[in-house]
Amino acid sequence: MKNSTIKLQSYAKGFVYFHPEVIRMLLLGFSAGLPYLLVMGTFSWLLKDAGISRTDIGFASWIGLAYSIKVLWSPLVDNLKIPLLHKWFGKRRSWLFVAQVGITLCLLAIATTDAGTHTARIISFALATAFLAATQDIVVDAFRVESVDEKKQGAASAMYIMGYRLAMIAAGAGALMLANEEVGGSWQFSYMVMALLMSVGLIGWLLSPEPPHVEKEIGTSELDHKVTNRLLTAVPTTQEKLRRFIQSSSISQHIIRSIISPFVDFIIRYRWWGLVIIAFIMAFRVSDLVMGVMTNVFYDDMGFSKDEVAKISKIYGLIMTILGAFIGGIAVNRTSILKCLLTGSLLVMLTNLLFAFMATQDKSNTLLIGVISADNLAGGFAQGVLMAYFATLVNREFTATQYALYTSLMTLVGKILGGFSGADIDRWGYEFFFIYTTFLGIPAVLLVLALMYREKQLQAKVLLKGKGDS
Repeated sequence: MKNSTIKLQSYAKGFVYFHPEVIRMLLLGFSAGLPYLLVMGTFSWLLKDAGISRTDIGFASWIGLAYSIKVLWSPLVDNLKIPLLHKWFGKRRSWLFVAQVGITLCLLAIATTDAGTHTARIISFALATAFLAATQDIVVDAFRVESVDEKKQGAASAMYIMGYRLAMIAAGAGALMLANEEVGGSWQFSYMVMALLMSVGLIGWLLSPEPPHVEKEIGTSELDHKVTNRLLTAVPTTQEKLRRFIQSSSISQHIIRSIISPFVDFIIRYRWWGLVIIAFIMAFRVSDLVMGVMTNVFYDDMGFSKDEVAKISKIYGLIMTILGAFIGGIAVNRTSILKCLLTGSLLVMLTNLLFAFMATQDKSNTLLIGVISADNLAGGFAQGVLMAYFATLVNREFTATQYALYTSLMTLVGKILGGFSGADIDRWGYEFFFIYTTFLGIPAVLLVLALMYREKQLQAKVLLKGKGDS
């Protein structure tokens, strides 16, 4: 019995999801996911109940652009030390604390503001919430990369996704139920409860030590000197004031360190392969994102009720997404991350074909469950593996800035093409639309194969060098 207990303890200790730094990502993921719907879909419903026009609600949805442009202020989060709080908590933890407390206060402000009479004010609070939530995303992404080693990144990403998705249930279905006036609820009560749920993130903050990260004084690193010298060679010697500004001004050195160096670092490390990596990041989720825009419309046109879609797609589908992310985490821990990316890109493509098949069939809950199972498993696996891959690309000297760049590029092409999805369906019909989205995944497959070729070349060079040294 004692031996069995020892073996069980040894297994638990070795199982990647039982490591404290991985478990903490569940709490931080919940904190990151909670504000998203509270300034998007749920907030739109609040405005609708307040009598705000559809046109104005549409304009208000631009609040969500804060998530897409977070790369613009990520250098600030990566380099600025918050006075006093930095000494008490450390750089990452101080930013995380400010973001989480700020989100909590903004949600309380939304709860206590009448949207009908103070529309501009409540939208301002929602915009502030989105800005702080996007800032929190920057910090949590950096936190995850810096506090977890490379082999555990897949598991950490899976835990983060699980927390994020659970929070979206709370901020979506949960917030709507709490706001239901038929059972004595209200939007005020709903948003107050959501503000209280931000305490989950604060608990995660309390339990998370400051992660190790590379810190260098402004203008002291070798890369900063290289960038400064390159800029000086581009400026004519007659422009003495500009040359002095570049060389000795603290403002110019901060700009070089915070904004220019992170991107130059990426180019230096990957050379022209950096273009392949960027193209791959932009292509990886295109197939999934373009199709995802119209899935709810497709379900409705197929004759499925909102209740059926909610139970099968939103709740059961969420479980499958989390399961897929967990499988991805285990796979990354045990095999090559590029092989996992290839598997994920192929799975996402093939599951789109299942929707094309479904479009040719009559309504069937059994078929819907099967398609949702495959699609969400593949999507969860692919997303978890991609987040782990991002962690391998960053230089921990510029963690927040570079990670924010990757996550911004990740959805760019998919969002642009997704805007045409309705017109595509009107022109081709659902069957050919889903086949089209399948073909959109081919570039990602070809690009990851190119990256696998690069990996083999690098390994061959290391092996050849090892033989030469011996």
